[in-house]
Amino acid sequence: MKKIYLLILFAFAFNHLVAQNSIAVLLSDKNGTGFSLSNPSAFLSPKAIARRAQAGVAIDSTDLPVTASYVTAIQNTGAVILNKSKWLNAVTVDISANPAAIQSAINSLPFVQQTITVARLSNNKTS
Repeated sequence: MKKIYLLILFAFAFNHLVAQNSIAVLLSDKNGTGFSLSNPSAFLSPKAIARRAQAGVAIDSTDLPVTASYVTAIQNTGAVILNKSKWLNAVTVDISANPAAIQSAINSLPFVQQTITVARLSNNKTS
């Protein structure tokens, strides 16, 4: 599990993490993506498909995009989407507008498996 936390930290826009309250939202599934593994050209480029074929790497559910309706529901909580990861089935969001309320709203969504704080803006000022 520690590897997932580290991967999330580095895989999601490190440059955004300095000035925002950011969380990674791990999603429970990819239901309703609108894509099928039987038609990979709908969500992967021809070059990506060719690379996988040449390397003998099968196309699987980690290649499916994050479910768009899940992203919309997360945005509707007031969160700002920073990045999406189809491999981790997760999004990182900025919740700086109202951190406690937005994170609570996100956690109440039925498809959210877990949220992880990846950056927190400090209000402490030193003189």
